[in-house]
Amino acid sequence: MSSRQRRKHNTRGGVAEWITHEFTALDLSPPDCTPEALARALERTRRITIEFRPHASDDPGVYGLLYRHETCNALYVILYRPTHNVALRRLILFHELAHILFHHALTEVPGVGGLRGYMITSEDDAVAEAFAVGAMQYSFLDAAAPQTQLDGDDAAATSAFGRLLKKAEYWP
Repeated sequence: MSSRQRRKHNTRGGVAEWITHEFTALDLSPPDCTPEALARALERTRRITIEFRPHASDDPGVYGLLYRHETCNALYVILYRPTHNVALRRLILFHELAHILFHHALTEVPGVGGLRGYMITSEDDAVAEAFAVGAMQYSFLDAAAPQTQLDGDDAAATSAFGRLLKKAEYWP
């Protein structure tokens, strides 16, 4: 598959199965499913370089921003607000990595320094967020621990995020 070809995500079997598939397709399994491990796997398969750079800002809230270097299209830079919360940091980084993983179309906007910034469609952003939430949870699994899973309908019914996924048709 060409690095420019958009890949369809498949959540028909459920979000947990989708996340498991994405990691195992890159030869990753718990507990080695961190954003750093996903970035290295994408680097190997896409022949790109991905850098994570903490970026302090006066803007409120948490954020991650995906950039590419002006003179090197093979270099992706993910700027993120530093946080001591490991789960939140993984969520931010997985979200930005999902845009690369799924070949989301990047619309150029003004950048920072020698970096070009990008905007993503709302649909692609929803996919990235769904992936990020599932990947963040998956990244904390212990491979040795037995896995239990709620029935998909029960899990979705109790979660506002699950209801959003169903409404957006990202849930089976």
